[in-house]
Amino acid sequence: MRHFLLASAMALAAPFVIAGGAQAAPMLGLTLQSGSASSFQSVALSPAGGSYNFTPVTVGNFQANNIGTQLFSPDYIDLATFDLSSSTGGTLVVTFTATGFTSPSGASNWHTQFTGNVANGAAIVSVKSYLDNSDTLKNPGCAVGCTLLSSLDLGGNAVASAVSDGSFALTEVITITTKGSERLSLDASVSNVPEPVSLALLGTGLAGVGLTRRRAGRKAA
Repeated sequence: MRHFLLASAMALAAPFVIAGGAQAAPMLGLTLQSGSASSFQSVALSPAGGSYNFTPVTVGNFQANNIGTQLFSPDYIDLATFDLSSSTGGTLVVTFTATGFTSPSGASNWHTQFTGNVANGAAIVSVKSYLDNSDTLKNPGCAVGCTLLSSLDLGGNAVASAVSDGSFALTEVITITTKGSERLSLDASVSNVPEPVSLALLGTGLAGVGLTRRRAGRKAA
């Protein structure tokens, strides 16, 4: 009976472990594009994720610096710092992608948040988050094979559901339009949201483990 209860507890907790997320050879890619001018950088991280600062870059009328990124397991990417200035008006599209995600597989909820500030001027800023089952690193604007999760203005957040096939990328596409000399600082992230049912099953599983231990203690007494 004891072995049966322990096996049942482990089986009930399993969905939570599966939903927790994992990565295999994750890659980070950053594309900046303004008109015909573009720049692309990439880096490989450990399977556990990590952080990386991309090299400052000038694209068209825009200068980007302090580009700090973070990628975590479970599934979470964050363009944690992105400072931008423009000498004159124009539009810049920033595509930040993390590939190599392997779970959760199937339907899952994803949370997008977009914060920051415009130090001067009146820039128009928005972000779109995507799940890409083609697991493509260099896909500017996530134009091919991507599922839109959310579309937000600066200061927004949203949760959306999408289906992953077990080998996918997460992408943030930030569009910035300025009318003159401007300075901005931005932070955009996409993260997996554990389903309430998984948390409930975990609780049930832990309760089963506790029951097994109590019964084992009584027998020993």
